[in-house]
Amino acid sequence: VALGVIPTGSGNGFARHLGIPMDVRRAIVAAREARIETIDTAVADGIPFVGVMGVGFDACIAERFAAETRRGLWTYVRVGIGGYAAFRPEEYELVVDGQTLRRRATIVAIANTSQYGNEARVAPLASVQDGLLDVVIVEDVPIVRAPMAIARLFRGTFDRTAGVEMLRAREVIVRRAAPGAAHLDGEAVRLGTEIAVRVVPCSLRVLVPPAIHHL
Repeated sequence: VALGVIPTGSGNGFARHLGIPMDVRRAIVAAREARIETIDTAVADGIPFVGVMGVGFDACIAERFAAETRRGLWTYVRVGIGGYAAFRPEEYELVVDGQTLRRRATIVAIANTSQYGNEARVAPLASVQDGLLDVVIVEDVPIVRAPMAIARLFRGTFDRTAGVEMLRAREVIVRRAAPGAAHLDGEAVRLGTEIAVRVVPCSLRVLVPPAIHHL
């Protein structure tokens, strides 16, 4: 069985990465004409996800967004602006394929696909067929630099942003001082002080539009 995706979510990051049209009717037509590709997925503490998971500021925004009655990009923007001034970076210990790193970060995102959704490409070079996860570490970004960082996020050049570190790994362990907010594919969850994330290579068959070649 292969998965066909009809993009009716708030950001549709997974569908956008696969090149699926955002219009429902066109997406159904694309699924009918699609080819089958086998892609990687991932798990965080045993919970499957297909796109991006994270802790830090993006997880706090996911938690606030979940409480909103109105969905969409502008709600994300409003919630993000409202929460940024009060947010404080955290200390993390990251074990990236066995190598231990310590970072004070605003965001630690672990990506199988390139974007959160709405073309916000947090890991613009990510592939769902390379057997790796992209680890994105965003340091404490001063508010005066935030607009440039956000612009690069939507331009697809976030990997070239000052204060952003990009790594690749098959397995990542995230350690933090206390349990708290996290998100999996934009869905808010609460996870513990140690979060184990790993790629699951070649684990999902999906329908991909015939014109899409790079996944």
